[in-house]
Amino acid sequence: MAKRYKVNGIQGYQKIITPENSDLNKLNFAFIKNSAGERFAGNTNGEETAFIITEGSIKFFLEGNLMGEMQRKNVFDEPPSAVYLPPYLNYSVEFSENSEICIVSCKAKGSGKPRFIETKSVHFKREGEDNYMRNVAEIISEDFPAERLIVGEVITDPGNWASYPPHKHDTNNPPEETAFEELYFFKITPRTGFGTVRVFNQDEDNIFLIKNDEVLTIPKGYHPVSVAPKHRIYYLWALAGETRKWISYVHPDYRLNGKT
Repeated sequence: MAKRYKVNGIQGYQKIITPENSDLNKLNFAFIKNSAGERFAGNTNGEETAFIITEGSIKFFLEGNLMGEMQRKNVFDEPPSAVYLPPYLNYSVEFSENSEICIVSCKAKGSGKPRFIETKSVHFKREGEDNYMRNVAEIISEDFPAERLIVGEVITDPGNWASYPPHKHDTNNPPEETAFEELYFFKITPRTGFGTVRVFNQDEDNIFLIKNDEVLTIPKGYHPVSVAPKHRIYYLWALAGETRKWISYVHPDYRLNGKT
């Protein structure tokens, strides 16, 4: 129902999640960590791809031309910027300082267009109430002209819950629910902290202990998140489905005064 992966602290490119090594059918996740002065080049092949900087300063080139520059102190102190690319494009990244980049992708036909997503284009909002308040950044929303990818970030208030009330999106049953698989990439501050994720449905019930730089796949099930008191948890979330309309189904036992 769900699997946890560790992002290693090594330099360079790491392919962490693919349909071949995980329980996901569509999503891929990779991570680049490089030092100042280094360069990485690649091709999106048959996948639409999003590049999200989590730390550092980089220059992003598309087909040899500078597309834009991304800078971020860290995920807790500064908001995101990103790049979206359709399939079969050459790109390269020049590292101006020690930097980290998350790469999420999935198979696509190529109908999208390259786009540099500045921070001002990201939709920010506060969600929840009481002890499940969190900050949400929608980087690639369902209205974005992508094919399958929907991407964003969440940062909880200290000691709070997120992805709450428990919801799922694994069944194609509109207008009640649409089917999307998902993955989460986590960071926690202070780094001594930990979080938990419960992934469950009527058949399985699993709890994962989460620490820094870990990725969790969520092919199905409800998936609430929590973090230790006086700590905040960040997660990059990525979804892929057969539709752009994302409808979650909230567990009936956790609906609060009819709210979802």
